[in-house]
Amino acid sequence: MEAAALFSAHIWDVPEQVRKSLEEQRAARKNAENLLEEIAELQAVRLLAETSSDSGRKTIVRVFADRDLAFIRLLAQKLTRFETNVVALLASTSGQASLVFAQSKGMPFDMGALLKHVMAGLGGRGGGSKDMAQGGAPTTVGLEAALQAATGNFSR
Repeated sequence: MEAAALFSAHIWDVPEQVRKSLEEQRAARKNAENLLEEIAELQAVRLLAETSSDSGRKTIVRVFADRDLAFIRLLAQKLTRFETNVVALLASTSGQASLVFAQSKGMPFDMGALLKHVMAGLGGRGGGSKDMAQGGAPTTVGLEAALQAATGNFSR
């Protein structure tokens, strides 16, 4: 009866109203995922256009205060797939501090090892592969400095 009142429907119509609500929720979630994908793609194109190549590679280092781990992971994927010479060191301070390190396939670095090294200094945990790694830190303190220090690994 309470569900019927919430839907402003007769009690016999509640199952149909629940099905309709679930379908609308799924459609809204899918729409939000598509929009996030578009935003990540546009952001990647913009970042790549404004980043100059140094020693044959583009190193992109950014901290996002208004984006979560899912977004920075998606952005890292876009950045490293659009061009073959990209290293991306991305972080999010929205919620728990999160980091994603990625490189285009064929680049010579080890993002998993670099992330573990950075996480040790931040008191966090993480891991991944040679081309992409992610982790979380208990606090945002020192996050930007750690990212800047990590860029020193690419000046060789």
